[in-house]
Amino acid sequence: MLKLAALFALAASLFAAPLAAATISGAHYAEPTEVYGHGAVKDGEYARLVVTLDDGTTREASFKKSVFEDTAPRLHDFNGDGAPEVVTVVSGFVTGAWVQVWFLDDQDRLIPAKASAPIGQRHRWLAIAGIADFDGDGVDEIAYVDRPHLKKELVLLPVDLAREGMLVPSARLSGLTNHHLGAAEIEGGVRDCRDEAPVILTADAEWRQIVETRWQAGELVSTPVGPYEGPASIAPFLTCP
Repeated sequence: MLKLAALFALAASLFAAPLAAATISGAHYAEPTEVYGHGAVKDGEYARLVVTLDDGTTREASFKKSVFEDTAPRLHDFNGDGAPEVVTVVSGFVTGAWVQVWFLDDQDRLIPAKASAPIGQRHRWLAIAGIADFDGDGVDEIAYVDRPHLKKELVLLPVDLAREGMLVPSARLSGLTNHHLGAAEIEGGVRDCRDEAPVILTADAEWRQIVETRWQAGELVSTPVGPYEGPASIAPFLTCP
């Protein structure tokens, strides 16, 4: 009888144990579309986001009056739990572009977690440069160029998933860009080396100089580091020593 009771207890504990939560392992855009008709990024407008989980299943997201306008989704662990979130750029037919962060809830559903305010006008875009804790405050920021073909302003967007409300920029610096109109790729990026503050690599507004931008004395500070001579000329500055 004791053995039988022990077996029942073991079975009950197995059925009661929660299943291990799935985590995001990959993401890509799907279903290219011309419904938005912007053309800022060559072949860069999509109707769906597809997220792959580590158990082999997928989750999808789409909008009725918006598209994903981007080069690729980015995975980044913002809250330090070991499981990445997904960062996308979405463009509304009326509102223009915004940053959208996605995560899995406790039922493994793909949820839009945090978003920045839209630019406010269609056919106005933003180009993500990279993600790191640029100001050293313990909260990672998304660095992007607001309207790289028009406004050419570098923006830091802190992402604290525990805080309520929309994502609000913490710093801005004008005179920088990272994308040629109609190009398929965003140029530059982030150099994030051990024991050094992260550095954002872009070009200046006229595409004449390669520029490093870092957080110094409470603000973003830019330094030209060499002539811009095409995408390959930026690559050496992205490599850690």
